[in-house]
Amino acid sequence: MLKVGQLLKFVSDLNPQNTPTRLSFFNFLRGFPHSDDVLTPELIEMFFNYCMDYPHWASNKQQLGHEVQFLLENFNGFYQQKFDLTPIRFPQTVQLIEIEHFSDLIDAVSSYVKTQCAEGEKFRILPDQNKRAVAIILREDKSLEVRTFDRKFTIRNGLLEPLRKDLVLYYNSELELSSQHTHKIEVAPYITAQFRVVNDKVTGSLLRGYVFQKLLEMKNEPLQEQTRLLFPIKRLEQFFVDRRTDPYYQDLVSQLERTCALIQQGDSEALKWSSIVLSKAETAVDNVFLGDKLMTLLARDLRHAIAEYNRKNISSSGLSGDILITQQLPEADEECLKITPLKEFDLIN
Repeated sequence: MLKVGQLLKFVSDLNPQNTPTRLSFFNFLRGFPHSDDVLTPELIEMFFNYCMDYPHWASNKQQLGHEVQFLLENFNGFYQQKFDLTPIRFPQTVQLIEIEHFSDLIDAVSSYVKTQCAEGEKFRILPDQNKRAVAIILREDKSLEVRTFDRKFTIRNGLLEPLRKDLVLYYNSELELSSQHTHKIEVAPYITAQFRVVNDKVTGSLLRGYVFQKLLEMKNEPLQEQTRLLFPIKRLEQFFVDRRTDPYYQDLVSQLERTCALIQQGDSEALKWSSIVLSKAETAVDNVFLGDKLMTLLARDLRHAIAEYNRKNISSSGLSGDILITQQLPEADEECLKITPLKEFDLIN
């Protein structure tokens, strides 16, 4: 059977930078599947579905479909027709539907997920700020799948089907990211991450934009340090993980409490890292633990403690500062006193 690497080399030899279609196809093949994976019609359709998520390709689906079809036919001729193109749905024949009402999206996702579950398996569909639907699926072996769906659907065999149906995180029965699966999620609009996690180390990449440019590559990096990936994961985990048992949440709460206490005791060393802890907490509240009351209060207390520490230190040094100014003013160059701020800088900033 033909491998992805063979198609990748074929496209590479055609100078993929010459056209946006070829470049997108080349970057997709290089970024998502492994070169040793078997080349399948499903992979080609996945490429088309990812493309159709972008307004650029949705408006140019005729060009996209015809060019890739011509490329695949030439590839097939080179390999003695070993790759069957007949099952592939090319984008010019696909109808794209964007569901308008969120309640309809929930119903459509529920109907689709039901077809993907075996008897005895359970699922729940949850809204994520009315922007996307999150499906939590409990499999028979007690493993968990967390799938996300946006409003874009196609029609297959008379039924609605999500355009992108492979955005999923896999968890084992201990609610840890599975090391046996490849995970894929959208970490930001038009930025998709595909990765594997082994012993809390992540290997994978982030692809961006309609030409699937590689934005970031991770090679056995600590997951806790990859915040561009960690925060979207933690955001999804809020739907099924109790914050009181989440090590990341508990660690951040502990850092806030400890730093605030040290600054209130006058520890100048704690002040040095306080801004980092405060920034982490504020980012987490805005992007992960949305509206969390405890973390919001702790961040507020730390902010007040920093302000109070600075106020006390300014007050205690006020007298010496006044003496220093009195000594310096008579010796100041008269021209220096005439300097005024540049208004243009105010406009820029």
